[in-house]
Amino acid sequence: MASVVPAISSEGHAIATFAGGCFWGIELRFARVPGVVTTGTGYTQGHVKEPSYQEVCSGMTGHTEAVQVFYNPMEVSYDELLKVFWERIDPLMENGQGGDRGEEGERGAG
Repeated sequence: MASVVPAISSEGHAIATFAGGCFWGIELRFARVPGVVTTGTGYTQGHVKEPSYQEVCSGMTGHTEAVQVFYNPMEVSYDELLKVFWERIDPLMENGQGGDRGEEGERGAG
């Protein structure tokens, strides 16, 4: 059974999760947005419980790299976060973003 992420943290921050093929660049960009309290990275959608980065990069787990953003909606809106996301993500690029593409061995430095 998949776990459910709450919409609001116990501290009262809104929570949004974005998956776009690579979490390295987009996490840093979100962390720099005024109103973002914290960010975290992980994997979503796959069929292996708690996979390693190497397992996900192998392409065998079905996971997508994702960034979870805790933010203050009084300072930054979800729509503004979506704008940041779409400015950094090419939805037509398969298996990565920017220089971080492909399965393990083909990936860039991210």
